[in-house]
Amino acid sequence: MVSIRSRSLAATTLVMLAALALPAAAQSSAPLVTGENGAIVVTRADIEAAMERVPEASRAAVMARIDNLSRQAEQVYIRRVLAADALKSGLDKNPEVAAALAQARERILSDAQLGAIQQSVKLSDETLAAYARDVYRSNPKRFEAPAQTRARHILIGHSADGKAKERAADLLAKIKGGLPFEDAARKFSGDYASAAKGGDLGWFSAGTMVKPFEDAVGKLTKPGEIDPNLVETQFGFHIIQLVNRREAGIQPFEDVRETLENEVRAKAQNEARQTRVEAISRGAKVDVPGLEAMAAEYAKKTAAKP
Repeated sequence: MVSIRSRSLAATTLVMLAALALPAAAQSSAPLVTGENGAIVVTRADIEAAMERVPEASRAAVMARIDNLSRQAEQVYIRRVLAADALKSGLDKNPEVAAALAQARERILSDAQLGAIQQSVKLSDETLAAYARDVYRSNPKRFEAPAQTRARHILIGHSADGKAKERAADLLAKIKGGLPFEDAARKFSGDYASAAKGGDLGWFSAGTMVKPFEDAVGKLTKPGEIDPNLVETQFGFHIIQLVNRREAGIQPFEDVRETLENEVRAKAQNEARQTRVEAISRGAKVDVPGLEAMAAEYAKKTAAKP
């Protein structure tokens, strides 16, 4: 197979665009990678499933990059071919492999069931807001904040070709020429988490950011002001925009409301999960003597080793 990475960007893009032109149901099953004389395919659904490992906050930004999708598609394809080879050679009949396969299946299904239990917990917006406000009022010290700054940035990471600074300078020039900062961040920033939010880093206090970045932000005075210079850190080259500043004090409820509502929701969901897990545990009958005998057997094996 010719490496997916070695395809031209145009060819890969055409494959992706062709898939996106299909109806939604067909998109998930339409092959994006085909090999082994058509016996092995990778679909959009396969790639999306593999990308579940990427944190949700940055997943969309990661998947918006064609090189990331191509790399993931190749990894899925390679694993699928190797798995097919293993089946042909009968490795799935090996007792240890068969047991591992069964446990992998059970792990995936049990995780899915726990996820379903979480999703079954439904709290109204009014309930979430009420509980969140109770948490806010009951512990005001938690929400004390020092003077804070809010900024956006675009990161162009160091690259093997040594042209990161050149690319960052070209992008800064385009922004100065009118390219919206948020659009540029979503499309070009190497910080995927903030890229998904138009480069927004949220509120941060002194000492949070690396020093060159913090020093540069400290020189900006007007909301919306963009640093006319690139800022280099160990991560690469940054283009920085000041959003706003605020004095020390208690954070407004609306600023922390989403975080608190997420905490309330997560607590309710975890309690539902834990209730089910504890109920399952109570129903288990453990053969303690059998486990003790098993432990003793392995203790003997350990002692016998030189």
